[in-house]
Amino acid sequence: MQSISSYINPNTRGLTSNYKNTAIKDKETYNEAMSQHLLNPVEDLVQVLKTPIKLAKSSSLSRQNNSVNIAEGQRIRVNGGHVLTVTAHGVEVSGGDNPYDTQSYVKAQRMADALASMLRNAGGTMTTVAHSKEEYARYTEGITDVMSYLGVDTSKDFTVNGMKYSKNKDGWYESEANSDAQAAYEQLKANNRIYQFADEKTKKQIAYISDYYLQTVPESVKAAWQETLEETGFIHFRRM
Repeated sequence: MQSISSYINPNTRGLTSNYKNTAIKDKETYNEAMSQHLLNPVEDLVQVLKTPIKLAKSSSLSRQNNSVNIAEGQRIRVNGGHVLTVTAHGVEVSGGDNPYDTQSYVKAQRMADALASMLRNAGGTMTTVAHSKEEYARYTEGITDVMSYLGVDTSKDFTVNGMKYSKNKDGWYESEANSDAQAAYEQLKANNRIYQFADEKTKKQIAYISDYYLQTVPESVKAAWQETLEETGFIHFRRM
């Protein structure tokens, strides 16, 4: 039986058996679209929220390393007598000294939401923690507040459940995994490398970026993407 190779058509992101269809028709538009989708993939939020958070086995704090491990069942006392309780599916708010102090509750809830997003991000079940400048501002404020209650200094790099975070140029907390993906993407654009001749480190970076971008597509598309890489040596997300 004759084997028919499948390739990625970068213009439609569909499958094609014709190698000629792998040529980029509009390079400027393609590069911009790939940049957007690579670093901001569309996530199935319902699936994200259903997936249990990968938490630490036990709680701990290291002021020397500015790191914290957060485990299931951990209770964090915050403003106004509120308590944040970490579960495998989020962070719950309880308590409160004054049931009529809605402002205090809203602040505690903001911390709970931000912490839940960071824990999902640190555990690898959530890539994008916010989708607008306003959401990132609330997320950053909530993380800054809750980390202060945990004894973590967010004015410098800090680590949560093994994932390092730091502020990016926009003043938002960014994970090391995301900044590494950004750096790898920029490096690949600069080097314009061919896949077959790339070193192992570069191939690992390519694999990470491919997984990052292709996480929501069918397995058939992932297989075709890899086959295209190996047969053509064409790195689809490089600058042309």
